[in-house]
Amino acid sequence: MTDRAATHDLTGVAALYALGALSQREARSFEEHITDGCTECRTELESFEVTVRALGFSTPDVDPPSRARAELLARVGSSSSEPSFEPARSDETGQFVSIHSWDGEWRELVRGVLLKQLHVDPVTRITTSLVKMMPGASLPVHQHTGVEQIFIIEGDCQVAGHRLTSGDYHRAAAGSTHESTSTVGGTLFLLIAPERYEVLDAR
Repeated sequence: MTDRAATHDLTGVAALYALGALSQREARSFEEHITDGCTECRTELESFEVTVRALGFSTPDVDPPSRARAELLARVGSSSSEPSFEPARSDETGQFVSIHSWDGEWRELVRGVLLKQLHVDPVTRITTSLVKMMPGASLPVHQHTGVEQIFIIEGDCQVAGHRLTSGDYHRAAAGSTHESTSTVGGTLFLLIAPERYEVLDAR
């Protein structure tokens, strides 16, 4: 196969990469190809990424069913100031805690970004949380007050100039700044970080 023919085949892979449909090994192989300087594949990828981002906003707005408002108000009215769940414990000492996937409360950080806190260390204030980002969502520019660790569970996450997918890990040092954190098709990741960080751009 000539170099030109090989490049032509890889331009087709660009669409699958933009959709997050490649395996981890295939994605990394394509990234290495781009890094090696293939401008044709890079141009194709940029074009597909624009298209994929647009897909998330292409569906028409749909009014919720009339019963949705009544059901929501009923849930709010029945809620209390107590936590919305009680983690399952192995004994009365609280040495072991299990939280099921349906337990806990998701709260919206910014539009399209939800966080479910799993644990806060009472001494260091380091938190363990799940973060869910809807397709096309992004975080504002922010600076870390301590070390931040991310483990991608599913989907794609564009962070610090890298595209991460399921099984990938990312660490940011204390004092570092994430200029851009976003997703194309949506993502779910485990976050271990200080309880607070400094927002530099509240977009």
